[in-house]
This record gives sequence, structure tokens and C-alpha cells, in this order.
Amino acid sequence: MTSAATGTTSPGGILDGIVLFEAFTPEERAAVALRGRVFDAPAGTVLMREGDSAGSLYVLLAGTVRVLRDDPFGSQVEVGFRRAGDCFGEMALIDGGARSASVVAATAVTVFELERDLFLALISPSPDLLAKLLRKLSHMIREVSERVVREDLERRTRIAESVLARQRAITQAVTGLAHELNTPLGVCVTAASHLQDLARAGNGPLATEDLREPAALLGANLARAVELVEAFSAIAACQNAEPLEALDLRQMAEEAAGLFAVQHPDLPLTIGVAPGAACPWIGYAPHLERVLHHLFANAAAHGYGGGPGMVEVTVEPATLDAVPAWSLTVRDRGVGIPARNLPTLTDAFFTTARGRGHKGLGLAVVFNTVTGPLGGRIAFDSAPGTGTTVTITMPQEL
Repeated sequence: MTSAATGTTSPGGILDGIVLFEAFTPEERAAVALRGRVFDAPAGTVLMREGDSAGSLYVLLAGTVRVLRDDPFGSQVEVGFRRAGDCFGEMALIDGGARSASVVAATAVTVFELERDLFLALISPSPDLLAKLLRKLSHMIREVSERVVREDLERRTRIAESVLARQRAITQAVTGLAHELNTPLGVCVTAASHLQDLARAGNGPLATEDLREPAALLGANLARAVELVEAFSAIAACQNAEPLEALDLRQMAEEAAGLFAVQHPDLPLTIGVAPGAACPWIGYAPHLERVLHHLFANAAAHGYGGGPGMVEVTVEPATLDAVPAWSLTVRDRGVGIPARNLPTLTDAFFTTARGRGHKGLGLAVVFNTVTGPLGGRIAFDSAPGTGTTVTITMPQEL
């Protein structure tokens, strides 16, 4: 329904008590009121339409109106109400631009309308009136801006708290699941190993080819299940608090490289840590060791495909959000990563080598650990045939 109401001349004191005009004297308010008109409109009347040219200010004298905005899908979304004593369309007095929202009468309303041209004709000869209006409009805009910022901050806080609560719930579920699965998986692995021993030639009536193959299949799949549980436990461990330690980051990298070589003697991977001065770091040793272990394993499995290769580790001073930090770089000279895969590298279960038994959880653990307890950031630089560089930037003191 469009606005179609009859107007009458407004009485002199109709703007008394209206916030926008409270700095005006009674005589000035009366002069403004005489330039406008008062009209009544039934519920459902469209008083102002979003996008239309703005030419009037409205003061709601009685009733309630709804403020609506169009969403990206073409539907109208209610963003607020205005009640008796409130103004709407006040920016039209200054810029005469397009309406930023639609206003529809929610009940029967009485409205004072002041056309921009008539108002400007009144205040143009009076700089004092113009100054009063601009001061009041600036104050109202500032209040609205502060309210919008405050509401946005509260909304973001609620979202962050909700996300954090979901993360805690997921962590608790993963931790509990891993704990519950550990014992039955351990029993199954032991039983599978025993079956394989019995199925070997010369070990009795069970030493048949028919038994040997399913026993091996059972053992292999149980091993995969154990690896999955360990990976989930590692992701859950990212949320656990570890004691902070004063460490030398470069020395830590050297020790992690040595430990990886001992744990994987069958991998022909050489890890070199660039020499240099001590790099004092206050952080969580177990978390960083886990990150380096996964990065070394990833380079061996994907960069070099299990063949011989070299990994270089460097530690250099850096800054992170204006705070002193360390930049720890792990670089290989392997096959590299296609550009299309870079955005999803750290997604859980993303892998290009599932056929070789990989689960796609290693870099998910790395990402969650670096951005979680280590308080840092991680970046990947790679292209096919040029190798891969992983750069971790983290504060020198957590």
C-alpha cells in the first residue's frame, strides 16, 4: 500500500520533546513545524521505500513503524522499530540521497513530514539553526555508530564463545573415543599378531595359506585403525595445556631431527638444521616436537615418495603482530605440490596418497597445533618440481 493521507497544518508545539529538535528554542521549533504537515496513515502504509530518492524527514507522533532492509536474495529483513517521538529519514535533510531502508506502518500512525527544500529555505538565512541541527545529527549518528559497533562486537563474542564451546565438545568426544578404543584395539592387534605367528609354515595345523592371508589383512587394517586413533589423540592434545619451558629452538629442531631418524631407520631421509646462534624460546616442547615429526614424515612420504631425500631446517628472527617471534622453516627439494591442492592441505582427511595407506591427518595436526597452543601461523610455498617450503612463525615467548 502506498502512502495516501491527507495533511493538515501542524500546531506550533508539535516538535516539543522531539530529540532531533531539542536544541532549538520554542520559537525555532514552531517555525520548523509550520513548514511541515501532519498526516494519519493506517497500518501497512509504506512511508518510505529503500532506494527511493530522499526528500523528507519524518517524525512519528503516534503509533509504531517497522524498519526493513532488502537482503541479497531480494527478501525484506526487519532491522528495527520506531515509536512515538522517533525520527526517520533525517539524513535526507543533509544529503537528499537514496533511502537506506524501507519504513512501513506497523499500526495506525500519525506522522509529521518536513520536506527538505522547505527546511533548507528556513535555515539557510540562519547559520545558528543549521549549526544546532548538524550538532544534533552528528551526536545521533555517533550514538548509532557506537551502538552498531557494540552490537557487532557482542555478536562476534557470542559466535566465538559458541565455536569455542563446540571445539571443547569435539575435543572431549575425540579424547573419550580414543581412550575407549585403545584397549580393544590393543587386544585385537595382539590377537592378530598371534594368528600370524600360528599361520607361519611349520607352526602346526593352522599353518595354511588360507589362514595366513586373512591374518595379514587383519593385522594391516588394525594397524591403520591404531594410527587413526593416535592421530585423533594428537588433534585433541592440541587443546591440552602443557607446562611452558625455556628452550633453545634451534637445539630443539636438531633433537627432533635426531629422534625422527632413530624412530624411522628405514627412511633414507637426511635432515639438516642450519647452524647459528642460540634461539631462546619459551613454549611447549611436546607440541613443537609433534609438528616437526609430522613435517618430516610428510616430506619423506610425499616429497620424496619414500625414496632418498634432504630436508633443511632454518630458524630466523621475525615478528608476529609486532611481537618478537621466530620463523622456523622446513624445506624439501621433492616433487612439490600442485597449486590446486594448496588451499586444502591442512583439511582433515585430505590426501593424494590414500591408495598408499595415508590418512590425511598429519598436516591437520600441524595446523591445529601451530595456530592453537603455539600461538603462531603457518604458510606453504610450493610448486610442482620445486619442492615445498613450510614456514612457521610463532612468538618467542608464549
